[in-house]
Amino acid sequence: MTLPIQLRPLNADDFPRLMKLWQAAETIVIRESDTEETFRRFLQKNPKSSFAAYAGVRMVGSVLAGHDGWRGYLYHMAVKPDYRERGIASQLVNAAVHQLREEGISKVHCLVKKDNLIAQQFWEACSFRLRDELLDYSI
Repeated sequence: MTLPIQLRPLNADDFPRLMKLWQAAETIVIRESDTEETFRRFLQKNPKSSFAAYAGVRMVGSVLAGHDGWRGYLYHMAVKPDYRERGIASQLVNAAVHQLREEGISKVHCLVKKDNLIAQQFWEACSFRLRDELLDYSI
């Protein structure tokens, strides 16, 4: 029997489950900055736009979403491998984008690694378009 998928906003206490999900998903590069403290700060600034997908009590997917008041960004989109191809990722993206729109954000971006062709196809299927006129710089 397949349990129905329920979406709910992420909260600060979800961090341990989130880390396990990211590790299991094998698509997220976990960096030094991916700490419980930074996660809590992110949620304080963006309390309603990040979501987790649950099958019963098991977290099977997530997306972090936030904005700076002008542009929205999606981060760390992940679905456990045994739950992929069920529309969970699309549900998460739609929920996050809808919430960002509710908060007055009209433009939403996501970052995708150049070598992740599956992710590129997914984001294009979600109506995101590649902007090849931009370069991303970090410090």
